[in-house]
Amino acid sequence: MAINTPQKFSPEELKQLKELQTKMDNIIIRFGQISINKQALESQEEQAKNSLSELKTQETEIAKSLSNKYGKGTLDIESGEFTPED
Repeated sequence: MAINTPQKFSPEELKQLKELQTKMDNIIIRFGQISINKQALESQEEQAKNSLSELKTQETEIAKSLSNKYGKGTLDIESGEFTPED
């Protein structure tokens, strides 16, 4: 057999190579889907962080307003009862 003579793979060898290529293509697609999902989750995380920051700012503003109005003390959020500090 000459070195430069084209050779044919057997049908079984071709089948194995095609199956391997299909599996590789599927893995590449999965990595792409994971990357897209990761970007979406990162965006959602950033939105949640921004919302948390806004809520903390609102909490601080409300606490300051109530403290100015009622003074320092404790609030039972269930009953709405405020007990001033001595």
